[in-house]
Amino acid sequence: MKARHVTPRGQLAAATAGPATAPSPPPAGCAEPAPGGGPALAADGPHLKLAGRRIPVILPRRGDPRLKISAVIIALQILGQVALGFKLSIAQILVTIGVCAVIDTAVTFKRQGVLAWPASALLTGNSIAFILRASGTEHGDWWSLNGIEYFVLAALVSLLVKYLVRPGGRHRFNPSNIGILWVLLVIGPVHVFAQYLYWGPLGAPVIAALAVILLGAIWVLRAVRMLGMAVAFMVPFAALIAVFAASGLSFVTIWSEDPVSGFEYWLRICASPELLVFVCFMMSDPATAARTPVGRTIYGAATAVVAAALISFQPTEFGIKVAILASLTVVCALVPLIEFAARRLRQAPEQAAAPALVPALRRLSARALSPTSIAVILITVIAVAGTAALAGNEDLIFIERGLTGPRNAQ
Repeated sequence: MKARHVTPRGQLAAATAGPATAPSPPPAGCAEPAPGGGPALAADGPHLKLAGRRIPVILPRRGDPRLKISAVIIALQILGQVALGFKLSIAQILVTIGVCAVIDTAVTFKRQGVLAWPASALLTGNSIAFILRASGTEHGDWWSLNGIEYFVLAALVSLLVKYLVRPGGRHRFNPSNIGILWVLLVIGPVHVFAQYLYWGPLGAPVIAALAVILLGAIWVLRAVRMLGMAVAFMVPFAALIAVFAASGLSFVTIWSEDPVSGFEYWLRICASPELLVFVCFMMSDPATAARTPVGRTIYGAATAVVAAALISFQPTEFGIKVAILASLTVVCALVPLIEFAARRLRQAPEQAAAPALVPALRRLSARALSPTSIAVILITVIAVAGTAALAGNEDLIFIERGLTGPRNAQ
């Protein structure tokens, strides 16, 4: 296979966003508090006085897993700007983070009457900027606002879905995941794209990035008790992609003159830094993942199977990256069923009799008729349908082959 040297761009998988509306972070593995219920605040805690009103201030907390993830993403951002040639400007990063932070701070203040450090919103904005790319942005053009509307749109979608689609008082989808996915599908590959699976030759910059990812993964996954989940994803996913590679599947991409097939097909997908970040820092969001160890194992394996299924008919790298993102959207929608199945597996055989199953299924069916649950279903169906439609997009194949002229997207 002949490889063309093309500067890597953003990153599909970078992006976790923990609970943004909670004024204080939840313990590892726990869901965020509902937006209406603020924490108990000490009378002598930090506060501001404004127009005679005492406004509590909630500051960052040491040990918050979101701060750890942010540190990893920032380190990768720096490597991307300095050594990996990411086509992303400082202005795009700052505007995206700022939009998320302002919206989240305003919503939290309105709902709870506190000024809270927007840890999750900052992470959401940073993740969007780390993953999303606007066609035409050049590396080194630090203050370019090219395509900034797409970054802002992704931020708005992320937070709107988080605030409004909350069946059971808990946001269902990973915010940055849903925002990026919808912008990629709706705006399309002519204007936006995600980071290449291939980050360049295995030199010092890529090795440094892999080291940051792997060390950061240990640091973060241990804190949120998700190491088992990551393994539950990687093992079946690697096996299924190996089957695809052996069966002759391939994909076209702008960084290779020839279709990527055989061992290269497996290597570029399964060993991609992008995929590792997706698994370690996006899937591991405690607010949207399953809560129990058994549930998290099912959650990881289910995401692997859905991702592989969506990848199996994608002939382009753009389609593969969207398929990976869409798999998390699908499985996040199924988390209540996953948690139900995990509880059933933990029960003693005499407690798992069929009569007890029927009322539980009826309760789940009743919840599925609520407006927010219907929204979850619609979002999931559209994500799958949009991803499937990419397989027949001939224009996308021309874009990936670099055949659309000097202003070729990507």
